[in-house]
Amino acid sequence: MAPALLRNDSYDLVPRVSSSSSRCKVNSIPKVSVIDLNTYETEEHLTDDIISSLKVSGGCIIRNMYQQSTLDAMEQEIRPYINATGKATNKREDFVPSSTKLVTGLLSKSRTYALSVAGNKAWRTVCDHFLTSTLSNSWHGTQSRTSTSAPQLSTTVTFSISPGTPAQGLHRDDDIYHTQHPASPTHHLGRDTMLCLFVAGAPCTPANGATRFVPGSHLWDYRIPPPAYNPDNPLFAHAAMQPGDAFMMLGGTYHGAGANTTQGEERLVYAAFATRGYLRQEENQYLANDLERIRELPVGLQRWAGFGASKPFMGWVDMEEPVRLLSGEGVDVGEVEFW
Repeated sequence: MAPALLRNDSYDLVPRVSSSSSRCKVNSIPKVSVIDLNTYETEEHLTDDIISSLKVSGGCIIRNMYQQSTLDAMEQEIRPYINATGKATNKREDFVPSSTKLVTGLLSKSRTYALSVAGNKAWRTVCDHFLTSTLSNSWHGTQSRTSTSAPQLSTTVTFSISPGTPAQGLHRDDDIYHTQHPASPTHHLGRDTMLCLFVAGAPCTPANGATRFVPGSHLWDYRIPPPAYNPDNPLFAHAAMQPGDAFMMLGGTYHGAGANTTQGEERLVYAAFATRGYLRQEENQYLANDLERIRELPVGLQRWAGFGASKPFMGWVDMEEPVRLLSGEGVDVGEVEFW
């Protein structure tokens, strides 16, 4: 049995923890790690293995990351919003079919989601590794400064995918940041602008549309289109999960939801996406959420949601961190230097 710091996924628990070819060869397809949280004694070892898998394959599946009690609480809080969501009537059909129900603005709709998914310790540690930016040799007169910009939450969303939903086209999530890279034989820090976390609220199988992805494609030349999907093509893997399992993925990995070909299975996924602290968030957290609910969250999570400042001097209000104005007088948010 894993210790409490790993089994309970709440934000509040513990401190965090060769080729010039544009596409990989079939015989060099990287293996996607499937790891079991219950086999780890420390969060550090868990996150080290997740990071290693992401560098090589662009994805990692973590079994038993969430307890059923957490999933039950999350669904109880979010299900009413799913039920109240009608079919889409806008032009998003090419990307998200109308038979897929989306619930967004989750930080203020579900405290369980906010603490356990958006604020998950292991995921945030992995985000810190891939998405932290350091600016050196920033000159102010004769003084050289170094500033470190921490990552931030970008998007919160629940996917409810109904039977009959067609497959999604393969894509890269980091397209929204105009990301373009040449092929690289190995991963290097600085390449990534997005990290994704998907949590299974119900079984995710190839039959009901489990995410299809191309291991290693995060290192391909970005000008190369995705391969045509074929379930027998060894280039493809599926993020098949049971409730409580999680899938982490770098934003440069080609992927897409599969078709839900079942007669009566909903595929329920809770997702969170992160980006660099100085980039624009995909979801506008300031208008998507009820600010009164945001005020009830831990200050560290408020900063993570974008109400902090990115160093140096990015995102202030009246030369103060937004979290200070959000929290109001009498709330200790700590002292923050903008460098």
